[in-house]
Amino acid sequence: MRVLVLTCAAALAACQRPAEPAAAPAAAPPASTAVNADPKVTLYTCEDGRRIEAGYPDAQTAMVKVDGRPYPLKIAVSGSGARYVGYGLQWWTKGPDAMLASLKPGEEVASAKPVRCWSGEAPAVEPPEPGTPGGLPDDRTPVSEAPFTPESAQGAANVVQTFYAYLEAGKVDEAAKLMRNAAPPDVSRYSSYHAQVGAPGQIEGAAGSLFVETPVVIYGRLKTGQEVHQSGRVVLRRVNDVPGSTTEQRQWRIERIELK
Repeated sequence: MRVLVLTCAAALAACQRPAEPAAAPAAAPPASTAVNADPKVTLYTCEDGRRIEAGYPDAQTAMVKVDGRPYPLKIAVSGSGARYVGYGLQWWTKGPDAMLASLKPGEEVASAKPVRCWSGEAPAVEPPEPGTPGGLPDDRTPVSEAPFTPESAQGAANVVQTFYAYLEAGKVDEAAKLMRNAAPPDVSRYSSYHAQVGAPGQIEGAAGSLFVETPVVIYGRLKTGQEVHQSGRVVLRRVNDVPGSTTEQRQWRIERIELK
């Protein structure tokens, strides 16, 4: 942990803690403030991509380093966990998790929405419930357990499921083989990457080709800490069973992925 070193004039009999400014956020301590190493320092990753160092030199103090500047915060009343305040900031820890929020002038407890942070493994990201914004359609039609052919709409949906299973496993080259004239998404930026695949629509034909759409929801977390939620559709195409078409052309392949 690092300990803030304050120098006092030689004429003073004792050092006194400087008063905190009334405005929030108050001015940070100088960036050049000396900070000593302490084994109690914990590194947190936050959902906005920031990294925060926090040390606890004693039961009353947290030295929280935000955006490169150390803030000496003092313990405050809390219903659970440990809450520290000062310099227009609130740092609230509960087990391995923590929340950082700004304190408005006159506030004892922050009303601003906090930024969630954690030490160690990141919390799991959950997809939206079907029928809610960003979730799959709330289709309650029972899923048929009858065998399906590769040429059917369910065969197309199976290609999409296999495609995302490859991506989750980091097998990008295998996933690329299931696309036509396009590259799979870059999953190297993710610490976790998952997909939910919905029921396929009806097969439609156009100019010697067949098309089918499948809804999909993407959820996960970037390596920098941010959650990712996307939803949209995967469009698959295959050549109709016309003379001269090859086996490869008659297989469902992903034509494009449209996400928002």
